[in-house]
Amino acid sequence: MKPQSLTGRVVFQYFYDVGGDIMLERLPKGKLNVIERQLPRGARVLAPKYEEAELQPVEVDLGFINFNRRKATVKGKIFPIGVIGIYITVEFRDEKPDALIELVGLNEGLIKVEGKEMEFDEIPLKLFGELKNKIKSAIVYPYPAFERPEIYTLIILTRSDPELRATDFLKKFKKQTAGILRGERDWRSLSDKEAEDAVKLYLSYSEDDIVIVDWYSAIISGAVEYTDKLVRMIELARIQLLELKTYDRLLDERIERAYGSLRTAFTGPSMGVAWRSRQYRELSRTASELAELRIEVMDYVGDLRNILKFTGEWYLGKLYRVASERFRISDWLGLVDKKLNQLQELYAMAMERVDVHRATSLEFLMMFLIVAIVVLEIIMVVKGL
Repeated sequence: MKPQSLTGRVVFQYFYDVGGDIMLERLPKGKLNVIERQLPRGARVLAPKYEEAELQPVEVDLGFINFNRRKATVKGKIFPIGVIGIYITVEFRDEKPDALIELVGLNEGLIKVEGKEMEFDEIPLKLFGELKNKIKSAIVYPYPAFERPEIYTLIILTRSDPELRATDFLKKFKKQTAGILRGERDWRSLSDKEAEDAVKLYLSYSEDDIVIVDWYSAIISGAVEYTDKLVRMIELARIQLLELKTYDRLLDERIERAYGSLRTAFTGPSMGVAWRSRQYRELSRTASELAELRIEVMDYVGDLRNILKFTGEWYLGKLYRVASERFRISDWLGLVDKKLNQLQELYAMAMERVDVHRATSLEFLMMFLIVAIVVLEIIMVVKGL
């Protein structure tokens, strides 16, 4: 039996939150090697309408790097939502499945670059830092950046010999497929249950193409004509996951800070003049921040819930749902919703306390005016006026 050989490319994707939105019109394009793409006339547009989802990126050529006797091309994508993607692509030709598994696992350890050993993750991190520094003038509405990137690997197969059908990945070579998806060199020892879990979420339009979406990586085989469109849908789901994690962390920080402010307010003195009270100013600022953050997150979450409206083709919508299920987007949405409700409760508590301060201040003013009037009348009587 002829041994299986595979040809294609592995794309290591790193998505970083920059800590703010990015105004694309402010990008210093003179400092960037921007990749211009134009659709051929009459081409069928299958891709989601990124301009409506505010995710249409600017692509940047970042050159190439050599490591472990392989050459990799590198590009970046700048998304207005506040994300920079670094893509490291390695081509492979007529590789055996075991060799492909080794390639897929490159980003999990040390590699040799220009004779020096370094962690693979250091390469995209350095490139991200350089690119972010170049576009820092375009970053607006800053917030503390989410430091951990979302990492994903795409295994795109353009040719196989003997030719693989969609069912071969799911049945005949199920454990090997799971090994490629998980970067598991000892794929033969995988349990049937684990192998089944790795390949359970897939999409196949014909008998010759398939997309299998796992948590850490995805395999795309046979869909040569519209591979880029499939990649962009998985990319969209991964970016959403990053932003949901970012907002989840921001909500945690704001909620903790709000609890501190409210704790101080409720344990401190209840009397005082509002405009001279540090406690009142802190409460007002907290209430304002909570309201602003809640509106911002609700707006973004609303866009996430309506994202399927922005797909131009039903098959891509199905792929988005498969990717969302694998990445547990709905769970993260539920978690953010829960914290938004928490935020609303804290806002109501803060405003209630602000109203108490205002009422106390008004009572003080009324008492002061009454005393002032009485004193004036006494003075007038004493002076015989």
